[in-house]
Amino acid sequence: MKAPSIIAVAGVSGFLATVLAASGSHSFNLTGAEAGFFQQANEFHFYHTFALVATAVLAKWGKERTATTAALMFIAGILCFSGSLYIRAIMGPGSLGSFHWVTPVGGMLLMVGWLAMAIGSTRNT
Repeated sequence: MKAPSIIAVAGVSGFLATVLAASGSHSFNLTGAEAGFFQQANEFHFYHTFALVATAVLAKWGKERTATTAALMFIAGILCFSGSLYIRAIMGPGSLGSFHWVTPVGGMLLMVGWLAMAIGSTRNT
C-alpha cells in the first residue's frame, strides 16, 4: 500500500473511532461490563489508528512491503478485535454466538502488525 492510501484508511478509522466514542458516551447507555468492553474496543481502535499512521511513515521511508503487511494486520485486527468488542458491548453477552473466537484472533493480528513493523523496519530492502 502506498502512504496516501494508508493515511486515507487511518483517517476513516479515526473518524469511526471518534463517532463510536461519542455514541458510546451519549447514545448507547452502556453500564457495567458492557461499558468496559466498549471502552477497551475504542481505546484499541484509536491506538491502532495511530499505528496505521506509523505504517504510512514506513512506506515513505521505502519500506512499502513492511508497511503493507503491518497496515493490513492492523486493519484486520481493528475490525476483528475492536469490532467484536463493540458488538459484544452493544448487543450483550452471547451476541457473537459461534464467532466468539474473532476477538482473540483480532488481538493476535494486532500483535503481528506490531512485529511486522519492528522486524521489517530494521531490514534492508
